[in-house]
Amino acid sequence: MATDMLLDFYESINFELIDIDGYDTLFTELLEDGTYATVSDDDGHMPEDLETPIVFNVYDDNDSFQWSVTLDDSYQLKDLLDSAESTDEFLETLQRIREEHIEQYQ
Repeated sequence: MATDMLLDFYESINFELIDIDGYDTLFTELLEDGTYATVSDDDGHMPEDLETPIVFNVYDDNDSFQWSVTLDDSYQLKDLLDSAESTDEFLETLQRIREEHIEQYQ
């Protein structure tokens, strides 16, 4: 189970712990159209700690997976959220990181 520190950290950036298909999931609603995100480790589980690399997963209002990006750790996610002036800007930054990763591994 996730530590209190992990849950407190994610609550501070507007994530909540919910159950999706029997799994504890870090969840946040991104846009008013129902688009939401989850955070997991690279195996699809709750991160063990704040230093674990994380996967930020985006879903549409029909629960259909749209895209994901791997970040170095939870602190990078918070920094990106804090530096963005809007949700759209935040998502654009994540998309750029995603594209950089794709180009790096081609």
